[in-house]
Amino acid sequence: MIRSSLLAVACLAPSVLGGCGSVPFVQVETTIRPDGSCERAVWQPRDRMLPAEAFTPAWLARWRKVEDVAVPPAFAATNGNPGEPYFHAVGVFASPADVPPHFRKTIPEHPDLPAGEMTHDYRRRDFGLFVEHRWSETLNNGVTREGFEKAREKFIDLGIPMLVEGVKRVYGRDFDVSAAVAELDRRGRPLFRDLADVWYDVVLAQAAQEPRPEDDVAWREFVAAVERAGVDMRDAGGGVVDGFEAERRLRAFLADRIAATFRHKDGSPTTPDDVRAILGESPREQSFANAWREYGVDRNPDIDAKLLPLLAKMTGPYLFPGFLAPPTPRFAFDVRLPGLIVPAETNGDVDDAGKIAWRFDAIRLFPTAFTMTAASIEIDEPAQRRLLGRVAVADVAAALAVRDLLADDPELIAALRQACETGDPSSLNATPDMEPSRKGRLARLRAMLGMTP
Repeated sequence: MIRSSLLAVACLAPSVLGGCGSVPFVQVETTIRPDGSCERAVWQPRDRMLPAEAFTPAWLARWRKVEDVAVPPAFAATNGNPGEPYFHAVGVFASPADVPPHFRKTIPEHPDLPAGEMTHDYRRRDFGLFVEHRWSETLNNGVTREGFEKAREKFIDLGIPMLVEGVKRVYGRDFDVSAAVAELDRRGRPLFRDLADVWYDVVLAQAAQEPRPEDDVAWREFVAAVERAGVDMRDAGGGVVDGFEAERRLRAFLADRIAATFRHKDGSPTTPDDVRAILGESPREQSFANAWREYGVDRNPDIDAKLLPLLAKMTGPYLFPGFLAPPTPRFAFDVRLPGLIVPAETNGDVDDAGKIAWRFDAIRLFPTAFTMTAASIEIDEPAQRRLLGRVAVADVAAALAVRDLLADDPELIAALRQACETGDPSSLNATPDMEPSRKGRLARLRAMLGMTP
């Protein structure tokens, strides 16, 4: 069926460009300690997706342990990556900012293009009554819709003339292809634009994890694109045909356009055997296949220097070459934060022990980036008892109410922290020169804590 044929092409083309390869796995575990220090453990392929400083003596010295492993434990039950070397690194750091860079996704053929980076940010805010911990980790892909569309148009402007030149070179020895190349230029541009947009929209839907079957979405979008190009994909009742019938109609459409636009040098029409050969359905097609291969070799410098960088700008480093679906990394991230998790500010899955987990593949990063976020509240009961003689802020909801009240008033946060450290509530008393807005926040805070007016 045509879907199977498209999948076969998707696997063959990346193998020509550098191999379908194996799916790389990346696992990262981070534990934030109450004082803001952290432990970081990573499992990654040893030979790819690494920054330049990886495995230098200075880099190795910053980790407590670096050892070779067979496969990241989060992926031990999978059947992927037989024989690929992995490493496991563990370190304890005074701050997450001290974790050595350990991941960088590049396109080996184009190291000058932007790379996929892994960055993280940790913020600790001490409110005296409790401590707020906020964690985020981002994997960037770097594609925007505007950038995609600009690269797409440049790709069309360069790629269509190359394709037209190839048709002239491959078939022009036997046929008059002037009408064919004119039609290819006229129809090829909008069709490629449509198919590129279909790819973008379908991958975007997958990245957003929209609740719809991706294959059906891709198929419907593809059908709409080829219908705009003139292919009849509807049955008598108006439904979309599928399977062998869809493939038959596509091939019939191509055969019809070839018959209409190819002519022998003497002006006579092509024969059915000619059309089959051009479509690659008869032994005669081998000479055409060889000619295309030779043309590809001749134009490879231009393809590599001009087209592939544009394709990279359309897909980002993880999905490149994005229309051909190469193996993309799969990721497993876990984070542990002190205290109680704030579910509304955490976009991972939280287990009963308070660990936040994210499991995803590179599609999730499309188009620009994917950021994992987590937050927790660590209640300081001794500090509250020292100040209030009891625990007034005992859960996440109460802590968030205090946090939101004081979020834009660092001086009042400092006063509350001082009162909790000393057990002396005098720093929370209003003064005659205090501005009215702060005096109002202070009154609301004292009411929340059950303190006397």
